[in-house]
Amino acid sequence: MTLKPALSAYLDFMRFVAALAVLLGHMNQDGLPMAWMPLSRFSHEAVIIFFVLSGFIIYYSTTARTPNLKMYAVARLSRIYSVALPSVVLCVLLALWLSYLPNFDPSRLSNFSLPSVWQLVSSLLFLNQSWMNQVDLPLNNPYWSLCYEVWFYVLFGAYFFAQGRQRWLLVGAAALIAGPAILVLLPIWLMGAWLAASGRYQARWATGLAWLGFGAPIALIVLINVTSVDKLIQSTLYANVPGYWRLVSSQRFVTDHLIGAALCLHIASFSSLPAAVQAVFIRYQRVFATLAGFSFTLYLFHRPMTQLLGAYTPPQPDSVWQTALLAVGILLACWAISFGTEKQLSAWRSGFARLIPVSAAAHG
Repeated sequence: MTLKPALSAYLDFMRFVAALAVLLGHMNQDGLPMAWMPLSRFSHEAVIIFFVLSGFIIYYSTTARTPNLKMYAVARLSRIYSVALPSVVLCVLLALWLSYLPNFDPSRLSNFSLPSVWQLVSSLLFLNQSWMNQVDLPLNNPYWSLCYEVWFYVLFGAYFFAQGRQRWLLVGAAALIAGPAILVLLPIWLMGAWLAASGRYQARWATGLAWLGFGAPIALIVLINVTSVDKLIQSTLYANVPGYWRLVSSQRFVTDHLIGAALCLHIASFSSLPAAVQAVFIRYQRVFATLAGFSFTLYLFHRPMTQLLGAYTPPQPDSVWQTALLAVGILLACWAISFGTEKQLSAWRSGFARLIPVSAAAHG
């Protein structure tokens, strides 16, 4: 099925809003007060949005434009490394530079560590969340979710393109490397893929039902957030299930799965909203595409900025205009950086296409 322009624009809008929520949340954590922006409360939920959108978009694009494993590998590797590699290099070099500054106080930064060779290798192989290998990229702990995403891609690619016994051997090997913390959130990614595969995002609903399907998930996400029921469930399981702490970033999986299902309902209902609503997104389609076009760079480059700004140029307490200007500055900086990262996707594709010269058999 073809993705309609209005829905495509809305997915771009969701992607940027999720990236913005992560930025605002981390600004708040790093001494740049953003509590006046309610969106800053939803940085964790934003990651679940990314997972659902990723599953949806990867399934849709793979079935529509990726006939074999080679093309899939080239597409995923170029997309990931065009942003991840520069981000890892920047963070390692920045951490080394900071460590040599006189009177440098690492306690002023929330996510500082002296980079090791293993941190570099683990980050570039996306093993930071696998089993007991709890490695943080210096100055950039949001990198954890990319490690999840990459193994979702690997698992999906192995299942989708391999056949028979080889399929299950590859899926099993990938699952063993990924580890339980990543696998626990895999169903959320698969929810997005299922939505794309089922075609239910194109279903026609009665207008009233569409508004209910669109609005109820938002209300549910807000309710979970403001009541902190997700943290209550997490702390209860942590206290009563031996080894629960090993799930690390997946410890809120109960409510995360609920949010993932709600987001699928939210997306599925969009195409049945009144034409006037869809017309707004069609009208601003290019704007939303531009904003979404640097959201990956925004996600992987903002945290070093928020930490350094919060530590060394803190705004006046409760200064809305100062923190707003800093947020705009970070957005503009990440937009500029994107011209050297995700905007260079074609060059990365060409490079990986040369590195993977043997074409895999077409799926099906």
